[in-house]
Amino acid sequence: MNLYVPEYYAGFRCVASRCRHTCCAGWEIDIDDESLARYDRIPGAFGERLRRCVSREDTPHFILDGNERCPLLTCDNLCELILREGEAALCQICRDHPRFRSFYSCRVEMGLGLVCEEAGRLILSWPRPLRLVRLEGDADETPTDDERYLFDLRARWLASIREEGPRARLLETLILRHLPDALYDGRLEERVDFIRRAYNHIADGWTDGRLATLVERARVFSDAVEYDDEALETWIAGEPGINAPPSGTGIRDT
Repeated sequence: MNLYVPEYYAGFRCVASRCRHTCCAGWEIDIDDESLARYDRIPGAFGERLRRCVSREDTPHFILDGNERCPLLTCDNLCELILREGEAALCQICRDHPRFRSFYSCRVEMGLGLVCEEAGRLILSWPRPLRLVRLEGDADETPTDDERYLFDLRARWLASIREEGPRARLLETLILRHLPDALYDGRLEERVDFIRRAYNHIADGWTDGRLATLVERARVFSDAVEYDDEALETWIAGEPGINAPPSGTGIRDT
């Protein structure tokens, strides 16, 4: 299976303690079975403390402290698990974040989410239009008819973008992330409309021209909508919800 990523993907690095909005706080972090088995084998006092930090009810997850921080997050915003056991000890969610994947019959596409401020800075400051490059695989690809239609629609939409600079990168990222979901639920028109409204909601409030401001607006939207299934569904359905967007598109029709 071929794996494609945006051209800027290789430039992403977690800034760890320099991050102002750590992904290790505020979210319940589920633990996959393989990682849980590894944690059960870690010896000594750290292993015992690590296991006390894990809830095994329903889906195993780390028990957040009173400030909703991961119990393994140090006061310097560093991961104690990485410090003691290395990055390989991270559970799948922590290894993946802020990456997302779109699965097709003939390929997988992976991108970076705007909820991470460093990913947002990298994406929105990238000097060139979105281009996917093959990271893994060399297999021939035969997309389904629906996939071929969606690839063509995406290519035409990306080519029609009138915006430039960070605004163009913002729209490209929303298209890359959300348009493929129409293959799963058949709601192509709703997905297209959601992308337009999400773009306008983020971009219309960017009035000072500072990249940091747009990065933060994108981060807040992503956190409140893209990572909240209920809020995302509300937006896609076009119903009143969190931070209802302004009317109008400002984007050329596909």
